[in-house]
Amino acid sequence: MKADADIVILGAGVVGLSAARRLVALGARVTVLDAVDPGGRGSRAAAGVAIPSVRLFDDLDMLVFARAGRAALADDLASLPDGPQLRRGQGILRVVPDAKSRDALAEKAAKDVEGPGLWVDAARLVALEPALEGTPLFGAFESEQGHMVDTDGYVNALRDAAARAGVRVRLGVAARSIQETAHGVEVHTDEETLRADHLIVGAGPWSAGLEGLPALPLKPVRGQMLVVHQPGLQLSRVVSGPSYLAPWRAGEIVVGATEEDAGFAEHVTPAGLLHLSATVAKLAPRLRDARFVRAWAGLRAVTPDGRPYIGRYPGMQQVYVATGLGGQGILTGALTGASIAELVEHGRCDAVAPFDPARAARL
Repeated sequence: MKADADIVILGAGVVGLSAARRLVALGARVTVLDAVDPGGRGSRAAAGVAIPSVRLFDDLDMLVFARAGRAALADDLASLPDGPQLRRGQGILRVVPDAKSRDALAEKAAKDVEGPGLWVDAARLVALEPALEGTPLFGAFESEQGHMVDTDGYVNALRDAAARAGVRVRLGVAARSIQETAHGVEVHTDEETLRADHLIVGAGPWSAGLEGLPALPLKPVRGQMLVVHQPGLQLSRVVSGPSYLAPWRAGEIVVGATEEDAGFAEHVTPAGLLHLSATVAKLAPRLRDARFVRAWAGLRAVTPDGRPYIGRYPGMQQVYVATGLGGQGILTGALTGASIAELVEHGRCDAVAPFDPARAARL
């Protein structure tokens, strides 16, 4: 029986759509399914910080991947209509409360080629970002690398580009079970069965637990965010510590993000808002009376060792998985999608060899 597609992809977020664009350019017939409309809810819920986390200084493979992801994201945005307009702000201030924290961060980043950035004291910090006037911070490491991304606009642009290229994008269609056959893969939805040569599972935290697929150690971590606005007070850079402030739309400022083991609960909580409000009050006292604009929550996909799963799905022959990017999803999504596409097409991708899902059996 003829397959309905060469490749079916689950998840219309940055990873799934990036993989679809790459594969259809190689001549494949690609169908993307997403359980919700407009699709890509994990990607859309992200604040859009496109900067490697300082946590990656402890994992060289992840740091190298994140930096390569930064370049792939830049190319991706440049390839999309109005892509450059999806960027907000430029650079980062990695803030610290005292000299001990400054020295610890400098030591952590000592072996990295880019390092944490150029040290600026508290006075210079406020000169760079007047919204921080009155902050108790000791200073910050300043870098011009990185920016924010309008995630809704990015996912919409990817979806439209994929559709123009010939990808069949079906929103509001959930995969209920998977069955691998002698001829490929069957994806069962509520209404039909789709047959394909290969399946890519790129549905963020919803990638594990599908009937027919072996268990995969993966969990959702909730992140709550809020947006405030005060005329005359804006940010041009990301201000990052344990939490962050960053430029948002129309001069607004986004505050994020909590990290909560709350299962698949995506709602905002009083405790989360209290934590984020305290972040505003501490880092930027002048914003204490800012107007509250909105708050929301999203889910990140997190693995036990903090590294993503990018490769063949454990225990399957024609099923691949690309998930577990944690808080680096917007930064590395384009590279992850391109890498899993290369793996499916050619059977190998050196860039993601350290992230082989086969290691899940040892976690």
